[in-house]
Amino acid sequence: MKPPGKSCCTCSKVDIFEGDILPAITLNTTKQTASIFIIGGVEAETRKLADALAVDYHISAAPNVAESVRRMTNESFSTIIFDLVGDGSDLAGILESLKQVAPDTPVIVLGHPNDAQLIVGAIKAGAFDFITKPYPPEKIKLSVHQALENRSLKNEIDYLRREQDVVYDPDRIIAVSPAMQNVIGTIKRAARTESTILVTGETGTGKSFLSGNIHFNSPRRHKPFIKVNCANIPETLLESELFGHEKGSFTGADKTRTGRFEQASGGTIFLDEFCELGFALQAKLLRAIEDKSFERLGGNKTIHADTRIIAATNRDIESFVQEGNFREDLYYRINVLRIHLPPLRERIQCIEPLAHYLLAKLGRSMKKKIDSFAPPVLEKLQHYPWPGNIRQLSNTIERALLMEDGPVIQADSISLPKIDALSLSKIKPAGLKLSADEEKEMISRALENNLWIQKDAARQLGITPRALNYRIKKLGITHDRWRKNK
Repeated sequence: MKPPGKSCCTCSKVDIFEGDILPAITLNTTKQTASIFIIGGVEAETRKLADALAVDYHISAAPNVAESVRRMTNESFSTIIFDLVGDGSDLAGILESLKQVAPDTPVIVLGHPNDAQLIVGAIKAGAFDFITKPYPPEKIKLSVHQALENRSLKNEIDYLRREQDVVYDPDRIIAVSPAMQNVIGTIKRAARTESTILVTGETGTGKSFLSGNIHFNSPRRHKPFIKVNCANIPETLLESELFGHEKGSFTGADKTRTGRFEQASGGTIFLDEFCELGFALQAKLLRAIEDKSFERLGGNKTIHADTRIIAATNRDIESFVQEGNFREDLYYRINVLRIHLPPLRERIQCIEPLAHYLLAKLGRSMKKKIDSFAPPVLEKLQHYPWPGNIRQLSNTIERALLMEDGPVIQADSISLPKIDALSLSKIKPAGLKLSADEEKEMISRALENNLWIQKDAARQLGITPRALNYRIKKLGITHDRWRKNK
């Protein structure tokens, strides 16, 4: 017989007092990736459990709940294993006591499989797992590993959410101009509602960021936030992307796919450039808004999804409706709460603080310490109309950081393109639209400047290739190269 106080585990050092129940136990191993706290149980069972886990974890133990609470007041553990002895009538109270001193620590309960209600009650009371005796060592090791993974994921999610609280703080948005201050006030009100939101504004004004700000300050902040750019996905694939598809619904559909609406259930979906949706998809979107239900492509099962919609466009949606390119009923259903982001040229007071913010942010990412602009540079930035808005400002500053060798951004490092026809049209007073002839001339000039390559012309015009192709057909613009390529 081995003398008291000696361990049967060759890879650890154990201090044990005589008695049926262990008053305290601590195992120190060479591989202390996490600390496991074992509470209660018979000495032989606890020793067996400790020996099984000691290879991979640091093990501590206490004989009862009172002693464990005292220990946990002063020590932190990665996972708790509670070895249930008795009928478990007070299990819910015990788990509550453990959660009070260690609310974020997962608890694994070990017990006999004679009462299914006891197992269900333990899980409802907050236990991570309930393992019935007798159990193989591999089973308890797997449960501990899963508990540690679960805790790690929760910690990471909590960290990211705290970061998002900082990033998506509406009070930290640079809003010096009265127009942007009004937008911030609207954002705060919109975040408290469940209404569908329509965000309008030119390309590069920050519509995507604004939608994230609304979601992460809303009651849905802990649910998914899904972004979909409707203009970047071919129309033939867009329905599957939004609503999913069933296996075999089309060539290549080798398995069922969950759509973005379903993934965002309980949260928010951001539909960027939603004016590019075809009529069939517009009808399906209308039903998804009104009934919060839809069917996957190729399926007949109705799927319900409580998804909030934030839709954004840089187009004149009212003109789309008048021209018959967008459903009027969908327009009224989406245009519940509207937020318009003013272009950068209408918020000149924001240009300088935005430039300094972007300089600091881009400088950190590029590991380049340049912390100011020369006065002529700031004057140049404030007098430029910025057809690409904040996105163009960011790209301009990034290029200046690459070109500048000194500690201050000089005028030579700032490269700004000349104002083209599109930019001039954007600077016209609000509400003054281009005539068909002016628009045709503007698009033709852009195509000519880009050797009649529609993709490159669309990039210059700040619109999507699909939108450009639509305008080309409507205005009757043709070119010999296009006919030859047909």
